Formats: sequence, C-alpha cells, structure tokens
Amino acid sequence: MKDVYTVAHTHWDFEWYFTRQEARVQFIFHMDEVLTALESNQLDYYALDGQMSIIEDYLAIFPEKAEQLKRFVTAGRLFVGPWFTQIDEMTTSGESTVRNLRIGIQEAENLGNCMRIGYLPDSFGQSQDMPKIFNGFGIEQALFWRGMPKDAKTRYFYWTSNDGSKVLTANIKNGYYAGVDLIEQDNFTELVDGISTETKSSVHLLPVGGDQRAVDFNLKERIAKANHEVEKEVRFVESSYPDFFKALERETSSLKEISGEFIDPSDSKIHRGIYSSRYDLKQIYDQLERVLTYQLEPMSALANTHGIETKQGLLNSLWKTVARGQAHDSAGGCNSDKTNQDILMRGVNALQEAQSCMDYLLRKLSISLNSNQENDLFIWNPLPFAMTRSRKMLVSTKSASFALVDQNGNKIDFEIVEQQKENAGCLRRDRSTMINEYYYETMIIVACEMPAMSWVHLQIVETETPAKRLQTAEHLENDQFLIQFQNGKFDLFSKINQKWYVDFLKVEDGGDEGDTYDFSPAFDDWLLNLDFSEAGDVNIQQGSLISRMTVSGQWKLPYDLAARKAQKLNGVVHYALELELAKDSSAIDLKMTIDNQVLDHRLRLLIQTDVEATHSYADTQFGVIKRPVEDIHLHDWQAIGYKEEPTSMRPMLHFCNIHAEDSSWSFLTKGTKDFQIVGENYQTLAVTLFRGVGFLGRPDTLRRPGDASGLQTKVVPTPQSQLLGKLVFEGSIVINSHFDPQELQMTYLAATQEDLYYQTQTINRFTTPIQYFPVNPLQKEIAGQPLISIEDLSVVFSSFLPTIDNTGFELRLYNAADTVKTQSGKLLFKQSANIVLLDLEGRFIRTVAANVTEYELADFNSGEIRTYGIYFNQRKSEEIQ
Repeated sequence: MKDVYTVAHTHWDFEWYFTRQEARVQFIFHMDEVLTALESNQLDYYALDGQMSIIEDYLAIFPEKAEQLKRFVTAGRLFVGPWFTQIDEMTTSGESTVRNLRIGIQEAENLGNCMRIGYLPDSFGQSQDMPKIFNGFGIEQALFWRGMPKDAKTRYFYWTSNDGSKVLTANIKNGYYAGVDLIEQDNFTELVDGISTETKSSVHLLPVGGDQRAVDFNLKERIAKANHEVEKEVRFVESSYPDFFKALERETSSLKEISGEFIDPSDSKIHRGIYSSRYDLKQIYDQLERVLTYQLEPMSALANTHGIETKQGLLNSLWKTVARGQAHDSAGGCNSDKTNQDILMRGVNALQEAQSCMDYLLRKLSISLNSNQENDLFIWNPLPFAMTRSRKMLVSTKSASFALVDQNGNKIDFEIVEQQKENAGCLRRDRSTMINEYYYETMIIVACEMPAMSWVHLQIVETETPAKRLQTAEHLENDQFLIQFQNGKFDLFSKINQKWYVDFLKVEDGGDEGDTYDFSPAFDDWLLNLDFSEAGDVNIQQGSLISRMTVSGQWKLPYDLAARKAQKLNGVVHYALELELAKDSSAIDLKMTIDNQVLDHRLRLLIQTDVEATHSYADTQFGVIKRPVEDIHLHDWQAIGYKEEPTSMRPMLHFCNIHAEDSSWSFLTKGTKDFQIVGENYQTLAVTLFRGVGFLGRPDTLRRPGDASGLQTKVVPTPQSQLLGKLVFEGSIVINSHFDPQELQMTYLAATQEDLYYQTQTINRFTTPIQYFPVNPLQKEIAGQPLISIEDLSVVFSSFLPTIDNTGFELRLYNAADTVKTQSGKLLFKQSANIVLLDLEGRFIRTVAANVTEYELADFNSGEIRTYGIYFNQRKSEEIQ
C-alpha cells in the first residue's frame, strides 16, 4: 500500500522579482483565504512555508489577527516556523544561521507552537553542517529539494554530520510544487509514479502549493477523486509535514545514512554562479554579520558586566535585517533592480544602527574611565581572550607632533600612517572672516597587547618632537615576507621557506553572458590576463610596525559583449591596489578599489601558489569542507541529465584554501564569496571580485542550456546588476607552512577588531555621527580585571554574548577538525562561576561545573559545537565592582 501524504502549503519568497512590500500586499489577502479555509474546514492543515518573517509583516499591520492564528497553530492545523527566513545556506555564517532559527522558533512558539522541521524547500544547495545545527535546536527531521547528488539514488535517508548528528530527511525531488498536478491534472497514477521513484518506502510526500499560490479550496474533492480513480494499492491522505515524518519513522531501518553538502544540479538548478552575483549586497551583509558577531554582541556582554543593560530588542532587530538579507533569493541577488535596492538599503540602515550602538558603548565606557583629561585614548577588546595585533586609529590633536604614553608614563611605540590638517572654526561665507581653530587628524598604528574583555588606556601627549612616519621605500618587508613591485609584477619572497614567488598576483577579466543566477562565459569570449605594467602611480612606504604599497592605474577592456566578440578595447576600468604587511603577521592585507565602467564581465584576483592542488578547502558554518578541484561530473553532466554544468566555482564564508604538506595558501574574505582553483596544475587560487550582468534570467547560456532561470517567459533587465561605479574589495592572503583552520579563523577574527577605540577630546566633535550628542558617564567605578578569559584555545571561537535571559554569558566554540581535539583550552574567571552546557537555542542541557574560578575545557569530539553558559552570583559581582 502506498500512502501519499498530501500537504497544503505555500512557498512564499520573501522578495524576488517583486519587492517585500508588493509580496506583503498579496500575503494579506492570501492569509484571508488560509484562515477562511481552516475556519470552514475546507482544509484540515496548512503550512506557512517554514518562515516567520512573512507572518511578522502580516501581524505588524493586523495585530488583531494574532489570536486567530494562535488558535489554529495551537490546534496543530496551521504550521509555522522554525525559520525567520529561509536562508541561502552556502553564504550564511554559522552564527547568522543560529540567530535566524532562534528568532524564528521563538516567534513561532509565541503563536502557540513551532514546526520543528528543517524546512528548506528552495535553498540553492545544502550545507554539510545543517544536521548538527538542526539537532542543536531539537530538530530531528529535515526537508529540501535542490542539490541531492544523482549517485545517492534515494529520496528518504538519514543526513549526518561529522559530530554524529543526524536528521531524518526527505528530498522532494519533484519540487515543492509537485502536488499542483493533483489539483490541475487527472493523471493520478502518473503523479504517484513520479513521486515514488528511488525509494522502497510505502510512505510518500506530495506538497501541494507553489510560489505565492492561492489556496486550493478544492483539495479534499481532488483527493477524493484521486482515491476513486487510482488503483487500490494507493491512498491519498490530507496531512501535514509532522505527520508524514511520523509515518516515515516507522520505516527507518531500510534508510541510508549520507553525509556532506548537497550542491549537485541533478533534479533542479543549483546556481553555483550565484555566489558572485551582486557583490555589493554580499559585502554589506558580510560586514553587518562581522559587526554583530565579533563586535556588538561581545561589546554588549562586556558593557553588561559594568551595568549597561543589553539592548536585546535592538540586537534581535538587527539580526532580523541580516536574516531578511540572507533569504535565498535576497542573498543571491537574483532579483529585480528595485528589490535589490531595497535589500541594499536595509543593510546600509542596519549597519548604521549597529555601528551607532558600538559608538555609544565605546564612548560610554571610555568617558566613565576618564578623569576629565583631554586626549585619553581607550582601546577596547570585547572578546574573552587576549589579543596581540597592531591597531589603526584616527586621532585628533592640536599639534602635528605627539607621543603616546601608558598609565605608568612609559612611551608606547607607534607610527603615523597618514595626517591631514583640519579646521574646527565656525563656518563663514567669507572664509577670510573665519576664526581658525586648526587641528590634525592623524591615522596612527599602535602595537597593542590587549587583555581579554578589557581595555588599554593611553595618553596622547602633544610634543615638539615629530613622531615616526612611514618612509618611502623600494619594497615591503616584515618578519615573514618581502614584496617588491618591478616591471608591472608583484614578486613575493617567503622568509619561512626561502623561496621567491614571481608574479604571484594578477587579475583576470572575462565575459559574462550569464544572469543574476549564474556566471556563464560569453559565447564569443575573450579572456584577458591583466597585469600592472601600465600602472600610473606606485607608492611604497615602509615602517617598523607596518608597510604598505599602493599601485594605481587603469585597464583597457571591452565595453560590452559585442566589443569582446570583436576583441575591441573600448572601455576603461580604473583601479587602485593596496597591499599591507603588519609586523609579525603571516597575512598580506589587500584592498582593491575599482571604478567599473564596462558591462557583462567578471573580474577575478589570481593568486599564484606553489601547491598543485587536488582539492580545495573552505569554511562552512561550523566546520571545513574539502572539495575536488574539478567536479566528478564535469565531463558527463549532460549525459546524466544535470540541469547545468557543475563548474567548480565554490562558496566560502571566511576563507578558502589550498595546501600541500609544507605549503598552505589561503584567502580571507571581507565580502566576496566565490572562488575556484584553476590553472594547468591547479596551482592558482582564483577569487571572484565581482561580476556584472544585465538580466535576472537568460535562456540557453553556455553553462545552463534550456529555460531561463526565474521567469521563463519574461525578460527582466537588471542594469543595476552591472555594478557600474566604485567597488571596494578587502581581504588577506595568508601563507603558512601548514593548514590549520583554527589559526586561520583567529587571523580572520583579529581582522574584524577594527575601530574599537575612543579618544576623549573636544576639538573634533564629528568623529562619529552621534558624537555631538551629550552622554553621561556611569555612576560606578569600572573594574579593570577581565571577568572571563580563555587561555590556550585550540578550537574555533564562534561567539560570545549575553544569555537569552540576560543573567549570564554564552560562549560558543567548535572543533573544525574531523578528529578529537584534546587540551582545548582553559576558562578563567574573576570570581566563582557556575558553568552549564546550553543547546543552540540557549537553553540548559546540564551543569558541568559549580563555584569554580578555573575550568579546563573537555576534549572536543570531531566537528562538535559546544555552547557554555557562564553564570556569576550577581550580588558578589556588584560587591567586587
């Protein structure tokens, strides 16, 4: 007997070729239909696409509908959650994924119940870490459509992670819209045959719904008709996703266990080229993720210890903006121009809000430490471990010359990177009548040893003795590298292995006749390897703490596809490439500014290495993935029926890497998400800077024959997706003798700790947009000893923030390796603490230590995510402070 569990649902893209506002209007009327169908019992069940964002938008306008929704949710007829938005799994960080689920589950529970199923029916690929993330929220079933490898030959299976987590999973190979045929066609036997391939199960899933599809009020009649006409061995049942999985659980003994990521275009397009679409959107949301995870949440925890209440409502609001920007279409940028404008501005506005909150906390804490002294400089480390790194800071002084001294009167070594003279005088139309108040804005670099959860207090003392400045030089050099620029080429010397890498940095330009979903080479392509031989300006400066080189110029490129076909250089792109070396650093910091003025092309940074790679490596939400440099089906994909060419363009979150036994090359990114290993011997790490295209979807591209993605019958121009204008790219090239993901993540983390300082001064009132507003200092003294610190950490730091009840601190760590990690580190506390294990939802699992001032971290199993809750006696905390 085949039981076909028929589930009424809607798939509601948060935004796409339509804006969020346009979709919300449609959803208002859609919800009228849903509630009518449930009230009249024309439907027994309905699933609202597993995401709360659309419901939140609805209830914001119609709060009076909340009680009606609660009634059906509580009754188990209307299914909501667990997501806030359905994410793009391949470009969303682990902490963003956790926050998305936390918010979604909480808001669903507020309506009475959460559908705890890992429901991602349309994401463009499935991350290898999803089973352990789901298990961390008590989710034991999952459902998805895209990405299942053809070789797996199964629909229902256990999806496992390297930590032992597993979820009972349904791969809806026929899509979330398969059940539309039940409503609109009478080929019921053919429908059943189509959804029951590659499985021996007697239980089958048939989702009845589609993109913004109206409610099918006649579902019961169609089920009755189907049951009347199909053979007796088949029974259609009106049901829900939870009930389907309950039935499937009775047949689990025959199911396979499969691990890994799923990014194969077997049953549907997977859009591997989407990782490089709309770089501007990815850049702003990557920055917002960094500020929230590595600055604002830890700073809120630190401020909390000094009596500043955590603004959880603001944090949640910001994380919701991140989640909206990481919905699978939103993150991909495969939208109309007006939709992408909306996504971009939401990100810009949220970043302003997050940075303003950081500005306030830095100022509030700093002025509370200041004793009414001018020119005190406070440098902050909100993270729970000490860090040593050179910090850049912009300070304002009346004199061009000054010194830095610590609280003991010792001079602190620093260098001036840049300086300019400003005027704080009151503006007048006639500039000659101004009363001038000149001062200097100076970018300095200071070598800082930062204690955990604390600060460094320096005094700026104005002097007549000029401070050290960077000097003009012929090359860059630090303890590990020497970089020279000769004849338009960058040559790198590694002091570690005493080896030269000649011409190690290039740029490649090629045509892009794809769309906002996918890169695809031009049909008449002309690939250009760009060097820097015609650079118009080269500036090299060397110091003891930092050295930097700026090379600027222009490249002549084909203006459009027609010019590329004719091999005509009739367009110009101006560029400025800046490299920096900090003392004792294995990272070469890179910043490239490009004024893009040509169409339909892709620019990639080419890093020439000495590794002949067979595999690439990149970080995932809570781990590292190893991928072949060439997809196993690259040459037979059409023969086996893949929907697009599985080119080995790969996603990354924070880093990508290739390595051999004694050489490791990585790129740490601050926005770009796409890379590929190329070259005859796969020695070149190609990082996509950006690509510009002019259409939401195109049919019959070189990589993707057949219908256009998105809208098959409508051409949607997206001229803004050409990304004309100024673009800025930042990242670091890290070269080591070995590959260590934990070290790479720490290097990345150190790079996120920028602008964490405050100077008490009055001459420059516009250091931040809110600097002009008065702020009162705290009324009690701030203690200097860190409340929490971690020593000898050998696993990856993920997050540090106040607990969900705001009574303690939440510390999340994970083991990125597939082996057990021993001697993982030690926690030290200023006062006795109780330590508990928390799940990813932030809820108690069990107590692991009570009333301790030190705690040795237990061994981390392969791939394990572990969240510690750290709780202090509040009264004792107040007494100590």
